[in-house]
Amino acid sequence: MFPSEDDPLFGVFVKNFKNELEKQGVEFPRPALIKGKTNSKTKKLINYITHYIKIILSFFMYDYDLVYAHYLSHHIPILYILLPFKKKPLIVNVHGSDIISIKENSLLDRYATKILRKTDLLIVPTSYFKQAVLNKYPFIKEEQLFISPSGGIDSSNFYKKDRTPNKVLTLGYISRFIKEKGWQTFLDALVLLKQENVSFKAVMAGKGPDETKIMDYIKAYHLSSQVSFLGLVKQNELVDVYNSLDLYIFPTYREAESLGLTGLEAMSCGVPVIASNMAGPSTYVENGFNGFLFEPKDSFDLHKKIIQFKALDENLKSSYIQNAINTGKKYEVAYINSILVDKLSDIIKHN
Repeated sequence: MFPSEDDPLFGVFVKNFKNELEKQGVEFPRPALIKGKTNSKTKKLINYITHYIKIILSFFMYDYDLVYAHYLSHHIPILYILLPFKKKPLIVNVHGSDIISIKENSLLDRYATKILRKTDLLIVPTSYFKQAVLNKYPFIKEEQLFISPSGGIDSSNFYKKDRTPNKVLTLGYISRFIKEKGWQTFLDALVLLKQENVSFKAVMAGKGPDETKIMDYIKAYHLSSQVSFLGLVKQNELVDVYNSLDLYIFPTYREAESLGLTGLEAMSCGVPVIASNMAGPSTYVENGFNGFLFEPKDSFDLHKKIIQFKALDENLKSSYIQNAINTGKKYEVAYINSILVDKLSDIIKHN
C-alpha cells in the first residue's frame, strides 16, 4: 500500500515509514509495492499477481536480513506459500483494517493463524490494538508484540505556526469521505450548533466515495456559508489547514481505527482534539487535558463538547493547546522509528 501520482494519500504513512527508516540507515533493496488504489477488479488482480511475483523473486534471489510486511490480510496467500522456506525473521505490521477483515473470514483466519505462529515480531500501532490482537490470538506472547504508531508524526511537516487568533470558533474535519469516519456525526453537530445560534466556522478536507453526499447535506441544511469544503489537500499543505483551526473533530466509529494519525497531526500543530471515545484516538486524547472524548455516533454529545471547549477561559484553552503539542511530541517520527530500528536490530542479532 503506497501512494501514487493519482492517489497521493493512499498508504502515505507506509511511504513516510520507509523514508524515515532509510534516513536511519535501513536499506530496502527490493521493495514490493502496490501504488494507488483501483476500483477495477482486473487491474487489482494484475497488481496483486505482479506484487506477489516481486516478493517471490526477492525472497529467493536476493540477500536480506529480514522480511517486513505491511498489512497481514493482503499478504496471507504469499506469506503462507513462503513459510516452509523461511530462513530469516518475518516482521508483520498490522494496521487495524487487515485484522478486522480477517476476523470476518474463517478461511483467511485459519491461514493467518499459521502465519502468525511463525512471525518473529508483530507490530501494532497502539496499546488498544495490542490488546485486540491478544484477545483474538491468545497464543501470541506479549514479547512478540511491539507498539509502533504507524510511522509517527514528522514535526518538520506538522508544527504550530504564529497566527492571528480566529474571530469565530473554527472546527476542522480532515479524512477519507466514508460513513465510518463519522462525517454525518460531524455535520449533525454543526446543525445543532446552528440551531442554538452558536457562532462557528468549519473546514472539511479529503476525498472519498461520500463526497457528493456531504455536499448535498451541506446544501440541504444551509451550511454553505459556514463550511469551507477544500477537497483533497496535499500532505505538505495540511499544516496550514490545521493551523487555521481552533478544534479538530475526529468522529470516526471504525473498529479498525487503530491509531488515527490526523488527530496527532492536529495536536502537533497545537490544535486540541474532540474524538470518539473508542479505538486508537481514545489512547491519546485525554478528556479535559488535550481535548475531549464523546460517545461514538452521538452528535448531541459532540456538540456539547464543542460548546464546553468554547466556554473555557483563554488560560485553560492555552493549556489544552500546549498539552496537545506535548502529546504530539511523543509520536515524533525520528524518535519512534529509532526505537523500532533498535528492536529490528535486536531481532536480527538473535536469529
